[in-house]
Amino acid sequence: MLLLSTGIKYNNNNHLVPRKKTLMICEDDKDLLQLFGLAFKSKYNIILVDSGEECVDRYIQKKNEGNKIDLILLDYGLRDGILGDSVARKIKEYDEIKIILISSYDLDDELLKELHDNKFITKYIEKPTYVNDLIDLVSELVC
Repeated sequence: MLLLSTGIKYNNNNHLVPRKKTLMICEDDKDLLQLFGLAFKSKYNIILVDSGEECVDRYIQKKNEGNKIDLILLDYGLRDGILGDSVARKIKEYDEIKIILISSYDLDDELLKELHDNKFITKYIEKPTYVNDLIDLVSELVC
């Protein structure tokens, strides 16, 4: 397989090899983090992080390395005290990325409207959620 400086991969027959999409999953519940990782690992490259700070740091690191993250699944209430909306705002300073905000909290309608209107998040999902529904939504957004 040949990798050109553009990041486009070609196989030995000079046919384009599609890039496997990359998801970052930010969830502080270790069990859910592992469940989401297992649910998506067969179809996507997965980056697992468990705090808002790590999410922002790893996103910047990957971007600086030239590695594209296609979508972030982002928990709202993170244990490190950084809320998901703050993480989304910080990441959106760097570029346009699709972010699905997931929360077990009853978030204020005005906050959600602001996050959607300003394109800080692409979708909002309440926990609990069915993994299959989440898989379908991710597939739809990263097509």
